[in-house]
Amino acid sequence: MNTRLLLIVTLTLVASLHSSALANDNRFDGVWVGTESVTRQDYHGFQHSDPYEHKTAAKIVIAQDGALLGVLEGYGPGRYTDVKRVGNTIVFHAGNRTGQLSLSPDGQTLVEKGVVPGSVIMGVSQRQGALSGHERNFGPHDLPKSTAQVTGTFHRQK
Repeated sequence: MNTRLLLIVTLTLVASLHSSALANDNRFDGVWVGTESVTRQDYHGFQHSDPYEHKTAAKIVIAQDGALLGVLEGYGPGRYTDVKRVGNTIVFHAGNRTGQLSLSPDGQTLVEKGVVPGSVIMGVSQRQGALSGHERNFGPHDLPKSTAQVTGTFHRQK
């Protein structure tokens, strides 16, 4: 009987030590607000602009120790299910949208680096006269295939 009790106590102790070693790391969890930037280029027929940086407000929510990630505002809004934690970095992707969020040593800043699809803006001017009444519709196959680098800096929402 004492051997059985000793075995149960030992197994319980080992299990509790193991679970405390795998303690939750919720440093990423919370609502993060900041700014994302991408480089864009506008196209109007055969003319195009020089590349320029476009900034937008962004909000990211992270939960369950970094396992759940959602972009509420910014580039690539939605819930990301392919999320992996590697040290102080979360790597996520869905389709052509990929990114990584790195946590600062003080745990108060996230720095984003990634790629977003389709950062091309098309504009079409229709000439009047001989072409009046004719319209050119652009389909997805007509647009240049593109991706753009996205960067961002986020702080915990207060």
